[in-house]
Amino acid sequence: MLNQRFPLLIAAVLLALLQIFCKKIDHETIENRTDSGQLERFERRKTDFAKDGLYQKFYANGKIAEEANYSNDTLNGEQKFFFETGQLEISRQFKHGSFEGAYKQYDATGKLLIEQTYLNNALNGWSLKYYPNGQLQEKVLLKDNSENGPFTEYYENGKLKAEGTYSPADEAPLEQGELKEYDSTGVLIRIANCVDGTCRTTWKKE
Repeated sequence: MLNQRFPLLIAAVLLALLQIFCKKIDHETIENRTDSGQLERFERRKTDFAKDGLYQKFYANGKIAEEANYSNDTLNGEQKFFFETGQLEISRQFKHGSFEGAYKQYDATGKLLIEQTYLNNALNGWSLKYYPNGQLQEKVLLKDNSENGPFTEYYENGKLKAEGTYSPADEAPLEQGELKEYDSTGVLIRIANCVDGTCRTTWKKE
């Protein structure tokens, strides 16, 4: 069985090498300066000058500022932005020019601040925000870039702070239905009923 697979493996390797060789012939590496003076370097096709391959942009100190991949002049795959120190700041995914996949944002020390997911070119699913100590700060459901659904908030010590439901609005999401609030020890202190962001207390701890 191994002897039968070996020729197929060799053929696959040769095909990959041929594709790399052809790309080197058909592509060229370009370097120039942006309007802000940053150096950018990218691969493009010689035939139509379309970006196709690795794209990089650099700070004046030589550290990487941005890295992405282009396919036929369109973002495709992971795009990363960096602080001037070289520390990763933002990572997001593209599929043929549209947002698709994980989005993550970090602080200057490398700690994760935000985790979200793009689906069909819009933020959908759970959005997670973190305190600098790594503790979850907020979890809320997103639909088409808006907070739309259940949410929970936490204190920096990990105790539950609030829980309820959001509905989308033009300027900011609005609380809808039952809202519960807790003190920093996790004890329930208030229950309210909310209609379009106006919340009336139905129970409060004495």
